[in-house]
Amino acid sequence: MSDLTRTENQAGLARITCGWKKSELPLDWVRKYWRDVHSPAITRRDGVYDYRHYQFDSVRPNVFPAIDGVEYHCPDGQHLMWLSDVRYKDEQGLAAFDVSPFGDIKAHLLGDIELIVDKSTTYKAIGENAFTYVDSTKDATPQGPVPSPTYALFIRQKSDEDSFRECLRKVAKKWSEISEVNRLRLSLFDVPDMEAERKAGYPVKTHPIEMQYQAWIDLTIENDKAAQTLISSLDTADVAAHVSTIHAYPVRVVYTSIYAGQPTLVGLRGYPAYEAITALGADNQKQSALLEWMYGPVARDGAVDGIKS
Repeated sequence: MSDLTRTENQAGLARITCGWKKSELPLDWVRKYWRDVHSPAITRRDGVYDYRHYQFDSVRPNVFPAIDGVEYHCPDGQHLMWLSDVRYKDEQGLAAFDVSPFGDIKAHLLGDIELIVDKSTTYKAIGENAFTYVDSTKDATPQGPVPSPTYALFIRQKSDEDSFRECLRKVAKKWSEISEVNRLRLSLFDVPDMEAERKAGYPVKTHPIEMQYQAWIDLTIENDKAAQTLISSLDTADVAAHVSTIHAYPVRVVYTSIYAGQPTLVGLRGYPAYEAITALGADNQKQSALLEWMYGPVARDGAVDGIKS
């Protein structure tokens, strides 16, 4: 197991939120707002171990060769646009997150959901149900456009939960052993708990049950030809017995705001500032003393920036 996978797998719990915007809002501005306004605010909440935000293009039904009995197409108007993967070391971390920030400040922050979101579902994945099998990307904190084909595979179950999960674990293990797979993280979702979300102060805008997913695979491959190899490596009859739907969302960009409990430069300052600082080699703008002066205790140890491992 690489250092990257070992670090990620220290997170014992993940809350994975995905959805789409209100129809009247321009997509470009929603993407910028989520990246440079909402995410830096989330970075300042307590208890977070890792935080990655993904932005998608619409489902591509031709990524993989067909599997009889498995649906690759997504109906118009049902395509997800983003995913936020917020991870915690344990339930204590989540509890700290849920009460942060205090009072009206939290209400102001969650106002972003009312502002932007039409439909959104938060899924919980616990323990080994959220597991990174392989990461050879050598980039612990990916920022911006993905350098090689990356897909968010959202999956619906056909069989009972235990059989479905066992099937996907076999798929993940098999794929993680293929040399063209650079990264694979499998998240098996608990059934969304709307009452818990409501108690935590979140506006409930969840998708209908028939539109919800039961798993997500975060997959990065060398090139799109590798997708052929992935399917040919499987017992497709077994997959078809347990899986009803695989929606392959091409990932446009990934932004990492927190890594191993420490904010990144993007998480503190936003992506445009990160781009400018990186382009000009402005190491002076990365210094811990300056960042703590600007952003307070959250930046006491500086910012994680572009870790390679």
